Amino acid sequence: MKRITVLIGVCFLAMAVFVPLSLAALSGEQGHNRYIYPVVRVTDAGGTGSGTILYSKYTSDTAEGCSTYVLTNYHVVGDAIRVIEKFDKDLGKDVKEEKLSICHVEIFKYRDLSTPIGTLKVEADIVIHSQEQDMALLKLRCIEEIKTVAQLLTKEHVQDIKCLDETVAVGCSLAFPPLPTTGILTRKNFQIDSLPFHMSSSQIIYGNSGGAMFDGQGNFIGIPSMLAIAGWMTPITHMGLFIPVSRVYEWLEEEHYDFIFDPVKTEKECLEVREKEIKEKKEK
Repeated sequence: MKRITVLIGVCFLAMAVFVPLSLAALSGEQGHNRYIYPVVRVTDAGGTGSGTILYSKYTSDTAEGCSTYVLTNYHVVGDAIRVIEKFDKDLGKDVKEEKLSICHVEIFKYRDLSTPIGTLKVEADIVIHSQEQDMALLKLRCIEEIKTVAQLLTKEHVQDIKCLDETVAVGCSLAFPPLPTTGILTRKNFQIDSLPFHMSSSQIIYGNSGGAMFDGQGNFIGIPSMLAIAGWMTPITHMGLFIPVSRVYEWLEEEHYDFIFDPVKTEKECLEVREKEIKEKKEK
C-alpha cells in the first residue's frame, strides 16, 4: 500500500468500509455504470491506489486511434516520478531532468453486475502531474475504447452541491476491487495549504486515494484524497476530504487538457497549444 503522509491533521487516504449502496439514488445497471465501472486500480513500484476513467474516444488525431485518460492523485503515482541531475555539456552545468516510470491501470470485469471476475491490466504513462494540487493524469497504452467513463458534474453546476447532499465514494480500498460507500456532503471549501477541499461522510480508508466521489445522480464531483486523523494517527473514516471537481476543471484547463471535458475542443488542438507554450517557456 502507499505510505501514509500526515498533512495538517489529515492524512492521504484510500477508501472504504463495507456499506451497501442502497442509499444511492442510482442502482442496478445504471448505478453500476455510473458509480463503479469507471473506477480503476492504479499501481506503480511503490504501491496501490485508485483512479477514474474520464475520457476514452476513438480519434483520427492520434496514431493510437483511441485515447483513454485516467485521473488519480499525485501521491498514488509519486514513486513513478523522479527528478535527476545530470551534466549538460552544451550549457556547461548540471540540469534537472524528469524521469517517469510506467504505471499500471486495472479495469475490472464483472459478472451479474457486481461480481468481479478479473481485470484488463494496461500500461499507462503519466502525461501531466502536480504535487501541489495532488493530481496526476495517466494515458493508457490501450487501443480499445472504454465504454464506462465517469460523467463530470458540469462546470455551471459545481457550486450547486450543498451540505447534506448525497455522496457516493468509490475506490480500491485496501487494494480490493472498487468498493462503494454512501454518505452526505458535510463541509465545503475546507482549506489545506490554501487549497479548497470538500468533506464527505462516505466511509473511506487507505487505498481509495485517486478514486471518485459522486453525487446521488452519478456525477463525478471530486477525488478522494485525504482523511482526518485524531490522536496517534487514528483515522476518522467518516471525515473524508476530496478535491472538488472545480479544481479538476481549473487544472486541466491550465495544462491544456480541457478537451477531456469540452467536446468543442479536440485532443490534437489542445496538445499543440500545450507544446507551443512549453517550447516558448524553454526559449526564454
